[in-house]
Amino acid sequence: MSLKDLLEQHKALEQQLLVARQREAEIVLADIVRTMKQYKISLVELMGSKDKVVDDRKPAAAKYRDPETGATWSGRGRAPHWIIDRNRDDFLIDE
Repeated sequence: MSLKDLLEQHKALEQQLLVARQREAEIVLADIVRTMKQYKISLVELMGSKDKVVDDRKPAAAKYRDPETGATWSGRGRAPHWIIDRNRDDFLIDE
């Protein structure tokens, strides 16, 4: 097959994929609506509360400091490059 033939075949397959995806999405959507009606679930319940949850937690205090740059790290999450493969005790912030 030539490149032109393959590109045409690719385009036709993409179109078939789009049609099949839309058809299946319609079936799934109808099933969701039917189930919502059966269990009396409202759209608001399905989508959740519009109000955002407020995070009252305070950021963690810095526990380590890079003496060269002054950059700090709490010890949580991914370790910064300046502390990886080093003794973390050497970077502890004195309290």
